[in-house]
Amino acid sequence: MGWHNFTTGVGFTYKSLADGQLGTSKTTLYTCPASTSAIVSKIHLVNTSGSEIEINIYFKASGGTSRRICPKDMILKAGYMAVLDDEVVMEAADIIEGDAETANVIDYVISGVQRV
Repeated sequence: MGWHNFTTGVGFTYKSLADGQLGTSKTTLYTCPASTSAIVSKIHLVNTSGSEIEINIYFKASGGTSRRICPKDMILKAGYMAVLDDEVVMEAADIIEGDAETANVIDYVISGVQRV
């Protein structure tokens, strides 16, 4: 059994919340759905290029300001992976954002739990 979508029995579902590739402009990677709360437990980032790449990941509360959740311009070496594993508690319309210095070479997967 995988962790892709697993109900805990207490109102939360473990799941892959989002996946894709970072672009060069700060953009939304995951939005907590309406009438829902979530806990982002891990963000996996993999550099698929042959060069080191600077990346940025942010949390933005609904209607708020983007706040960094990794160091500014964090360098991810060619072929390496970074795992951000500090939990981020999210309410409806909160978002995770990200960007990279080069588009379409940083793969990401955001995992966690959502209230069902």
